[in-house]
Amino acid sequence: MVPRKWLLDYVHKIVLPTCGLCGITVLWVKCCPSERKGLHIYIKITPTVSAVLALELQYLLGDDGQRVSLNRARMRAGFDDWNKLFERTGTVLRTIYRNSRSSSTLPHVATGDGLHKEPRT
Repeated sequence: MVPRKWLLDYVHKIVLPTCGLCGITVLWVKCCPSERKGLHIYIKITPTVSAVLALELQYLLGDDGQRVSLNRARMRAGFDDWNKLFERTGTVLRTIYRNSRSSSTLPHVATGDGLHKEPRT
């Protein structure tokens, strides 16, 4: 498992500045284990963006180049559901960042074990 500090550094040093340069506000960042290896990182943003910008942001934020190429091909072929991620059944997303301006009742960064767990929907 990636250390909590590394995940928070990734959010604060990479995700927030990159999205900010595109005029995008990050509402929350969640993660879960990939089915085969590594982590899947989910980032909720506002405003919504085009599929092309979403794919570019995924690449800029560290997505695998081969996966980006496959998703571009799916997009060009007209697939609505071009962005596929595969997790184990029953996977739980863990909140690693929540924008304090998006909800005044939730902490800016999760506390306790460092990762708030919630069911995958």
